[in-house]
Amino acid sequence: MTYQIKSVLKDVGYQVRTQIGEHVILADEPLKAGGTDAAPNPVQYLLAALNSCLSITAKSMARKHPEIGLKKFEVTTSALVKRAPDKTSKVAEINVHFEVETELALADQQHFMRSVIKYCTIHSSLDPAIEINFEF
Repeated sequence: MTYQIKSVLKDVGYQVRTQIGEHVILADEPLKAGGTDAAPNPVQYLLAALNSCLSITAKSMARKHPEIGLKKFEVTTSALVKRAPDKTSKVAEINVHFEVETELALADQQHFMRSVIKYCTIHSSLDPAIEINFEF
């Protein structure tokens, strides 16, 4: 599958208007960074993409395996962004906390969670130099 997305830099703060098929999203930076804080910044969208992918992967697996009995799947993510002396910055660490309820025994639920992480496209696509810590 190939995706094509078009983004246009607006003449307001750091606002970027992005067209994704029929959907439009806005990105910006906080006021302290010179933006207008009209929308999430790109790092926040990255974390949202990871959370969404993990959640969709869990739902997909639960649909294929009703014995999982998925009752609750919540993901809370935080990231540490480090700035280098040359003023570049990078997401250096991502912490992912899950709150999950299933009908599985604890060992089986942990196996389910490891499978969710393994089959999440966004997680698989992130730079292996980014430390990602999962808690469930």
